[in-house]
Amino acid sequence: MKYNTVTLQLLAAAAAISNNGGVSAFSTSSTSRHPAILSSSTAQNGVRKGSVMASGGFGKTAAGSGMSKGKKGMKKKSRKAPSYELSSGTKIQDVLNPDIFADPNTIETIKTQIRNGEICVIRNAFIPEFANAMYEELDDTDAWSKNEDYFNDGYGFKHNNVYSKSDFSPLFLQANEMFETEETKEFMSELTGRDCSGESVGAPSYYEVGDHSLPHTDHVGQRSVAYIWHLSKTWKAEYGGGLYWAPEPLANAYLHASFNTLVLFSVTPFSSHFVTSVSPKSKGNKRLAYNGWWHSSWVPKQTDPIEEMLASPEQRLTLTHAQIQSINDMLDDPWAPRIQPPERHEAVVDLRRNIMEELYPEAKYSPVVLN
Repeated sequence: MKYNTVTLQLLAAAAAISNNGGVSAFSTSSTSRHPAILSSSTAQNGVRKGSVMASGGFGKTAAGSGMSKGKKGMKKKSRKAPSYELSSGTKIQDVLNPDIFADPNTIETIKTQIRNGEICVIRNAFIPEFANAMYEELDDTDAWSKNEDYFNDGYGFKHNNVYSKSDFSPLFLQANEMFETEETKEFMSELTGRDCSGESVGAPSYYEVGDHSLPHTDHVGQRSVAYIWHLSKTWKAEYGGGLYWAPEPLANAYLHASFNTLVLFSVTPFSSHFVTSVSPKSKGNKRLAYNGWWHSSWVPKQTDPIEEMLASPEQRLTLTHAQIQSINDMLDDPWAPRIQPPERHEAVVDLRRNIMEELYPEAKYSPVVLN
């Protein structure tokens, strides 16, 4: 397997360091099957041509059937005082596990994986005090809303979330503020090679029996980098709810939930993934996570030297869905001024052709039809 060297190095490091991050569902044997797992001891479909999508965050679209969306499941109970608090101005570097993120070699491994379009799975990612407090908040909250919808292209989802900020606990609000700081966004931009200077959004999620999320890419609006912070403490692979990373072969594709595990990936038209259905065996256990996206702030304009900025396939691969649409609008919007001079207009036409051929290639198969 192409990642064995990295995995073995990290397992050797794990043997020398006490695991203070809590219970993890990743055993040594399962770690060897998951190429991008790092240790100190992923709601809408991707680009759907012609569909109406939310421009960012957790927006609900008008394209689905609208089934059972936003139904609260229980009466609110009084909240207990949080066991941990983030002070104003806290950045992500302050709460990441220093045993991992102080190691330059590990940082380079993370950078390489994400830039190569791989999924990066970091075990024991945050300091234990923060992770345990977030778990307690997720386990204790009663503000869950069931979100379920199905779309004409076959995509669908069913899971519980807390989307309204008025239902967020103080710690959830503090966590969102931390993910949103300029220092955090600069750190993530440097780590991932993507522009994370736009807004950051995040929210709690809870998958119960039968919940799932069908294949999608997250390539919506200005989403640039996705994160899933798994916080389930008693989860087993047999319970389902696994994150399936479609670009990987089957043997390496299942990434099962485990406590204090951070999953990162660059959002592109090729970041296909889904969450498998949660099994009835999971009763009494909760698949809990806090997940969201960092967004790009760049919107292409005619005055930008986009031919130079997007000269290579690697640069074009970083385009968000909204950025691609902006380039389309430059050429197709009848009210937009024509790009001048004519030679530049043709260069942008060629650029768009390359974008569409590379990011939305034709299917490698065609159906066999009997006349």
